[in-house]
Amino acid sequence: MRLCCLGDIHYYGSKKELSFLAEGIRDECGNADVLVLTGDLTADGDLGRLNEVLEVIKGVYERPVLIVPGNHDLYLIHSELWSHRLNSLLKLSLFNNLVERYGFIPLMKRPYVVSDVGFVGSIGWYDYSFAPEWLNLPIDAYREKAFGLSIWADREFVKLPMGDEEFTLMLLEKFEDNIRKIYNKVSKVVVVLHHLPFKELVVYKLRPEWDYFSTFMGSEAFGQVIRKYSKIKLVLHGHQHDGVETMRCKDVDGVKCCNCASPIPMTVKV
Repeated sequence: MRLCCLGDIHYYGSKKELSFLAEGIRDECGNADVLVLTGDLTADGDLGRLNEVLEVIKGVYERPVLIVPGNHDLYLIHSELWSHRLNSLLKLSLFNNLVERYGFIPLMKRPYVVSDVGFVGSIGWYDYSFAPEWLNLPIDAYREKAFGLSIWADREFVKLPMGDEEFTLMLLEKFEDNIRKIYNKVSKVVVVLHHLPFKELVVYKLRPEWDYFSTFMGSEAFGQVIRKYSKIKLVLHGHQHDGVETMRCKDVDGVKCCNCASPIPMTVKV
């Protein structure tokens, strides 16, 4: 089975971006059995822009499309930040429902099976388990999501009714439940995440200003769950891109992990 994956489109309203996206999918994914998007379809969580991205995909690809959101897709735009009726947990639900209305598969809502291959997905998240030990900072320093004058944008635009660790555990429970639902029905399982599941995938540079923010790349808890299930041999993820080589795969304990954090599609066989 041939998969075509891409992610971190970060669409911000430019029609050139949409043309580039359409051309890439049309040229690179035509022979793929499944198209997989690993999150951050939008730059700012604007649902109108998400509509535009999904419309483009709908127009150029007719086979199954599987999607997970990224942290940017949970952002509240400025008009929403002042609303007491909307938070990023609801934004997550709105994202998945909109994906479903286009006839695509929101993997956070349910797993998907093609022939004997199962697909399970989540946005993933971070619980500070990727924090570099050498910085020797207390956990509260990471909860601040700021290093010097630099701020992790989730601090300003993601508004959850719980802490990051609790959110990660909530997502993890749903993720593993979806694995169990299809595990005995398939011979292989493909995991689709936005955030990274293994610390071995994180690019550290022994620079404080870089390694501090590497903490927000993902969670070891997702990797621990993946290691429990021997049928999981492929992980597709996004999120790690600026200053890092994308469209590459790395083996972690026998699991092939491919960084799809680029709007340029890449083909992966399973």
